[in-house]
Amino acid sequence: MNPLPRFLALALFVVLAALTALLTVPVWRGTHSDSPAPTAAPATPAARAAVLSQQLALALALAGSVLSVVLVLGLARRPARAGETKAPFAAARTEFDALTKLAESSAAQGAELNRERDVRRRAEEDARLKQTLLSQSLEEKIRLGHDLHDGIIQSLYAVGLTVESIRPLLSSDPAEADRRLEQSRAALNRTIRDVRTYITGLSPDRLRRGGFAHALDTVLTEVSAGRTVRFDVKVDESAAAQLGPEQTVDALQISREAVSNALRHGGASLITVRVHEGDAEVCLLVQDNGAGFDAHAPGAGGHGLANIRARSERLGATVRLTSQPGEGTRLVVTLPLHPATAE
Repeated sequence: MNPLPRFLALALFVVLAALTALLTVPVWRGTHSDSPAPTAAPATPAARAAVLSQQLALALALAGSVLSVVLVLGLARRPARAGETKAPFAAARTEFDALTKLAESSAAQGAELNRERDVRRRAEEDARLKQTLLSQSLEEKIRLGHDLHDGIIQSLYAVGLTVESIRPLLSSDPAEADRRLEQSRAALNRTIRDVRTYITGLSPDRLRRGGFAHALDTVLTEVSAGRTVRFDVKVDESAAAQLGPEQTVDALQISREAVSNALRHGGASLITVRVHEGDAEVCLLVQDNGAGFDAHAPGAGGHGLANIRARSERLGATVRLTSQPGEGTRLVVTLPLHPATAE
């Protein structure tokens, strides 16, 4: 029960009791005076009215005091109603407890949502990682296929042509036949080393020795395979040195593929190869005087040209191919340089 009514009733009782005490003294003095006053003049009406008002005020004060006592006793003996508590802040405490539980529940739900969000984010990151690894694996398989086609297969094809050219020389020129056999053996050994380096993920070793011009000369010797063909090669080594390792390997493979196509399909007798520096780029030119083809025809260039375009696209290079039947083929590949190397 709220103690405020009891406190107010008790305070009212104290005030009325004090007022009663103050009023009782003058009234008692006026009515119980021991001094005789036979000769005193009779009381005036004003004096009688003042005494009467004091007596009336005393009576009212006594009545108020009695009522205050009754009120205090009634409140003290009043039974507590259902749902009431003697603690004045019990309701507030109950509400505070409810708010606390609500806050704890909200915090728990927030933590659970954060946990689910983290789990979902990790799952998405794992999925992206797997997709990236899958894409990289597919790209590596495609690149390996290009390297096998442009490198290993072309080298084996060149060895096969050399071996075919030996048979007529066995009786007429044994010394030349022996030289070509040795050339074929050396080419096969280099191809075996290339296969080993592809398996271990390394670039062919011969492409890292002696500079770009030396590596290009080695490629042209292998691809020509004893054919009667003349090469006009000019390489700006300072320009080639600005190419990165991957660009160098791809530029040599593009040269190999272009020269092989010129010999196998075009029957070229003169092939021109140029490497020079442009404006923040390095240009590779392969031009032949072979049979040529319709460059705009569907499927023109076959698998070899598709490999050249795929390598160029991976390097961010541009490819310009011009060819007409009977007019040979001209291939220009422009390889961009990184800003740091272009300066």
